[in-house]
Amino acid sequence: MKKGIVLLTVVLTYALLVFGSAVAAYGACLGCPDWPLCYGSLLPPEQLGAQLEYIHRALAAITALFIFGTTFITHRDFKGLFLSKVGYLLSAFVIAQILIGGLTVILKMPFWVSMSHAFFGLSTFVLAVFVMKKFGDENFSIRIKSIPFWIFTLLFMQVLLGTAVRKANAGFSCGQDIFLCLGMPLNGDVLLQISHRIFGYFILLVSLLGLFDSSNRRVNVALFILIILIIAFGMLSVYSLLSPTMVSMHYALTLLAIGISFWASVK
Repeated sequence: MKKGIVLLTVVLTYALLVFGSAVAAYGACLGCPDWPLCYGSLLPPEQLGAQLEYIHRALAAITALFIFGTTFITHRDFKGLFLSKVGYLLSAFVIAQILIGGLTVILKMPFWVSMSHAFFGLSTFVLAVFVMKKFGDENFSIRIKSIPFWIFTLLFMQVLLGTAVRKANAGFSCGQDIFLCLGMPLNGDVLLQISHRIFGYFILLVSLLGLFDSSNRRVNVALFILIILIIAFGMLSVYSLLSPTMVSMHYALTLLAIGISFWASVK
């Protein structure tokens, strides 16, 4: 039962972040222009943007309840131990995430608030994965020299860079050129998009090196395949003129790779 709650916490956090990505891809982040209500009401109007944002908020509330439940479990069963401290941090992060989400709406999505929202969202997911991995086991170490750890670190940074690309409206700054923006005039948006792509190719190279590491072969092979799929869906996102489906799949696969690589990094 307890492990089931922790597992549901991870699944719900993952679903919340992916759905949030879909809301952003549909341009519905301000579908409800006020917070915590939606157009001054408990229920949204019959508008797609408002309904998507409302579902996102409802999913966030459900996820928060499970996170608080996980914190209660770690507090009761591992009081004074490291896992209980991670549980407290998990709740602190989700509270911060909710408040920052409110500020995103109230302040009309300023850059620093959106970046903070992305950071705390990813961090909450990583902490939930950690609690699930080490539930009942206080002995742990982080394999900082392993390929999965480097992939995790790079992907975490790549998501933040991708958030910056989205906030700068630079997602289509290279047109339908799916590789390196060849022939495009260099400006801030193009350079940001190029940086995002080159960073992605660098992550692919690191994952390729993992294929020669026999200590984590299955995980490294899975991560290599995931990185290829992430890049492929990134290209499809551009080719499809930033289709919400393709953008959401790109993010969902990236988040899955972050979870798997972090899981493999924790011993």
